[in-house]
Amino acid sequence: MLDDTLHFLANHLESPDWRRLGAHLPVEWIEQAVQRTEATSIRQRRLPAEQVLWLMVALALYRHKSISEVLDDPGLAVPDTQTPFVSKSAAAQARQRLGTDPVKWLFNHSARHWSAQDRRGYLFKGLQLFAMDGTNLRIQDCAENRDHFGAQRYASGAIASYPQVRGVTLTALPTHIVHSAAFGPYGTHEMRYAKQLIADVPNESLTVFDRGFLSAEILCALTQQGRDRHFIIPAKSNTR
Repeated sequence: MLDDTLHFLANHLESPDWRRLGAHLPVEWIEQAVQRTEATSIRQRRLPAEQVLWLMVALALYRHKSISEVLDDPGLAVPDTQTPFVSKSAAAQARQRLGTDPVKWLFNHSARHWSAQDRRGYLFKGLQLFAMDGTNLRIQDCAENRDHFGAQRYASGAIASYPQVRGVTLTALPTHIVHSAAFGPYGTHEMRYAKQLIADVPNESLTVFDRGFLSAEILCALTQQGRDRHFIIPAKSNTR
């Protein structure tokens, strides 16, 4: 019965409206991301760098679909009458060729643009509202990820089933748009990632922190390095 229900849901999900993706991510941003990171390819490929970047964004938005479905639906691959289909291995190799720099630039650029475009509509007493908090993410279980990111160790001595990434995000409270993010090995305390984001907090803002971020170094840097940057943080029972 569960199997029938899952098949029903999969078959009746609405098809993605790819025009919305293009409306919020201008082609110029994709081109700039690739050009700034020198990821352009002289040789004509079925999946040039610009198309691969579109593919990675689409995969994140439509995670219930396979790579092949996402790749075929919007027609991301350059047409080729001799090879009408792009294999999964070709798509994986294209993602490796692209690297992480174009994706990182596109995230930073779009996040700041989207956070600022509706800023005036969500001001609280003239201040933008943000929240900074930590999170843990499970990632692919492979030797490279375990060596680099590590995983949680329990009191019993057991190690988590999957490698884990520790991260901190700076998020706009009214829209829940992630303005900035810092990620790294699980064994690194989230305080260190929070310090990386202090410079990204906009001026004339109010940032809500979790009580775990009660640190003079973080909070003093927030108020001293910018203009009208304020914070709210719960006090611990032993705070002095």
